[in-house]
This record gives sequence, C-alpha cells and structure tokens, in this order.
Amino acid sequence: MPPSPQVVLALDLGTSQCKAALYSVDGVSHALTSAGYELRHPAPNFAEQQPSHYLEAAKQVSRDLARDAKSNGAAIVAVGLSTQTPTLVACDEAGKALGAAIIWQDSRAGDEAQWLLDQIPTARREEWFGLDLPIGAASTPAKLLWVKRHAPDLWSATRWVMQPKDYIAFCLTGRFTTDRWCAKGITHFQSGQVHSEYLKLLGKRVSPCPPVLSPLMINGVVKEEASREWGLDAGVPVSVGWSDALAGIVATGALHREKLGFVLTGTSEIIGLSSRPREQAPGLYRVPGNLIDIKGLEIHYGPTQSGGSCLLWLAQLFDRTPEEVLGCLDRRVSTGPNSILFRPYLYGERAPYWDHRLSASFDGLRGEHTVGDLVHAVLQGVALQERLVLECAERGEAAEEVVVAGGAARNQCWDQMRADVLQRRVCVLSDPATSLRGAALLAWSALGVISLKNPPASWFYGRELVPNPSGASSYRELMDRFRLGK
Repeated sequence: MPPSPQVVLALDLGTSQCKAALYSVDGVSHALTSAGYELRHPAPNFAEQQPSHYLEAAKQVSRDLARDAKSNGAAIVAVGLSTQTPTLVACDEAGKALGAAIIWQDSRAGDEAQWLLDQIPTARREEWFGLDLPIGAASTPAKLLWVKRHAPDLWSATRWVMQPKDYIAFCLTGRFTTDRWCAKGITHFQSGQVHSEYLKLLGKRVSPCPPVLSPLMINGVVKEEASREWGLDAGVPVSVGWSDALAGIVATGALHREKLGFVLTGTSEIIGLSSRPREQAPGLYRVPGNLIDIKGLEIHYGPTQSGGSCLLWLAQLFDRTPEEVLGCLDRRVSTGPNSILFRPYLYGERAPYWDHRLSASFDGLRGEHTVGDLVHAVLQGVALQERLVLECAERGEAAEEVVVAGGAARNQCWDQMRADVLQRRVCVLSDPATSLRGAALLAWSALGVISLKNPPASWFYGRELVPNPSGASSYRELMDRFRLGK
C-alpha cells in the first residue's frame, strides 16, 4: 500500500468469513484480508454460527490491517461495517451473546412462516412492519416466532436481537444500535418502533431491537478497553453501516443512476434494479427512495438462497477446487446455451418464490454428458435465476446496464455467460468486494469527508462485457423452460 495519510477500515461480516480492507478517500482498496468461521448444520434446515467466532475473526483482521496501515504511515480514521442478514444474534441486557446465531440460510421456521401467512393478513403485516415484507422460513418474523416457541428459556433471557455487524459494533463501542433495513421484520420501517400487537405476539414487554439510526451516522467510538485487542486507537469513530445487500448496492452506483441493474454474487446473490418510485414487484424487496435520499431512486431487489454455493457444491462433489471447476467453462461458454437445464435450488429459494421446500434438479441430463457439461449447466442455472429475478424487478422497465460484482464474479468466462444469459450489457466492477466497498463509502460519508450524493467517479470503475446477440432467442426459450410451472 502506498503511503496514504487517512484510510477507513471496512469490515464485512459475511456467511463464511469476515472480510476486511483499507479504503482511501478516492476509493482505492488496500490490503484486503479475511478470517473464516464455521457454519454448522446441527439438524435438517438448521444453519448456525457462533457469535464468538464473528468477534474473533473481526479482531484478527482488524489487528492485521492496523499493523499494515501503521507500517505504511497511514491512519485509520473510521470503521465501516456491513453484514449478512437476516442473521439473528440473541443477547442479554449486557450485550452478551446467549447462543448460536441463526443465519439467513436457516429454514427451520417453515411452520412459523406458514402460520404468519395463513393467520396474519398482508394488510395487518404491513401495519406492523411499514412495508410489504416477503414472508418465508428465512424471514426475521418467522425466525423470532420459532425461537419463542421452541427455545422459550433463551427467548425469555433475550433482551436484544442484533445482526452480526451490530454485535461487532457493540463490542467496539459499547453502544446498542442498528439501521432501519436490518431492523425490518422487528420494527415498523418508518417509525423504528415495534407495533404493540406484534410485540404481544412475540411475548415481549419492550422492543428487542436496538435503537435505529441512519447508516450514514456514527454509532460511537472505539472504547479504551477494546483498543488493544482490536489494534485500533481509542476514540476512532465507528459508523452504523448497512446490510451486505444495501452496502453492495451503494457500491454499484444503483442509488445514483436510474434503470441500473445489478447482480451481487457471493454464497448467495442479490439481484435488482434502480427506478423511480413505482409499485412493488411481487416477491421482491422494495427499498424506498427516502431510506437514503440520494437521487430520489428506489431499489427493487431479491436475494437468492444460493449462487457461489453451487460452485462450492460442485467442487466438493467432484473432489476438485473451485478454480478447477471453473476451468471447465473455458471451451463451452462460446458455444451458447447448454441444453441441460439446472435449477439451483439446493437450499430452497428466496426471491421470487420464498419457498424453502424447493429442490435443485437437472432436466435433459443424458449418459453422454460429461463433468464439463454439468459444470456449464449448473453455472448457467445460477445465471438463469439472476435473469428471472432481474425480470421480476424490471416489470417491463428494462435495465440499461447490469453491474456485476462479488466473490463469484472473478471468472471472465462465467461473467460472459451472465451477459449472454441476461442479454444485457454488463459492467464488472474492478473491486469485487462490493459490501466492503459500500461500507467504506458509507463510513467516509458519515465522517463528512465524502458527499454520498456526489461521490468521486473512481468508486465505480469496471470493465464492460457485451452479450452475444445470436443467442437471444435460445436463452429466451431456455428461460421459458426454467420458470417454475412451465
């Protein structure tokens, strides 16, 4: 890292690891590092992690990058945060984690989700939450009801329900806070308060949600007792931060430009479109333009249940590395669509179906097909799901361009396949770590150094890929087969 007087430390509490990087004010990323943690499946449909592992991983990467900054004459002037969500960390009054975190991938709450859909009318849920919140086994309300019903002692002892970033922020600053988007499914989206009827359903006297602040605000400062363990100076500001989805969306420029599509790839994916205010797309989230008023744009997006996880599944299945699996694409992408249709529902699906019971499948598989054909089909299936969600978000308002970024966007052959399947011009961001990048941009804005309405253009650099138009009709036919019910 070249000498730089000031940098922001960005931390992203992801599904498999805590990633971290130092960002200077011009958007240059320095010294990317990470520390992993275990994902456990103690029972069918369960997906859990230990909050202590989040804490140790965050401390490790913070110490490593603090040393790197010091050796290069740079000063860490703030900490920015983003997080996997909805991942629930139950804590007592003092902020001590009470058990395993139930992560977003967990689908144990299927019965509770169905109960909410059957017993609580949509209009009533909108009154509770202030928005049309998709309800599925992965949603926060279903998870909270599951804990109340199946772990009553834990629920009774729970004072705070936090997301991983909010738990880490508390450990750094001693302050309980969250943001409006991470609080959805607990509080009313506009007021930040818990509806009295919903609070009664949860069996709580007071809100289990920390106070809600803007992601552009400073949460607090690094406390003296945390300074040594984290390698940070006491008094360094810590920003509130955002979900990994919205932090990543900020980094694409979608909040600054109308009709910009995006695909954020990782273990799962985030796909959507920026637009002027309009009716919510069924099965997707709608992020109102007033959540952070930059250009008056709102976001329609859907999270999927898998993405890069399909690549990891293939690698384990074939006893190969992910890089070796991706190597099978090189001579196949240019040949156009694969006749094998793969639906990537290895863990059920969130948007647009919100059905944890869905399963993955191959259609058209024959004895002459090879490992390479299966790899092509699986990664094509991920791209088809991206197109499905994007078309739901567009609703006839076509994306002028689609920004692609994330950990599963580092392979040019797969990215070209995405462009061909989407049949839209694609821009692959130079920095794939969009959640980190967004967290850093929010932190610089919270400091007042950057105006989020007009950030430097250097934050949004990428390379362009153009789809092969000759495959348009073939991919259209493939999409007709891909949609459920076809």
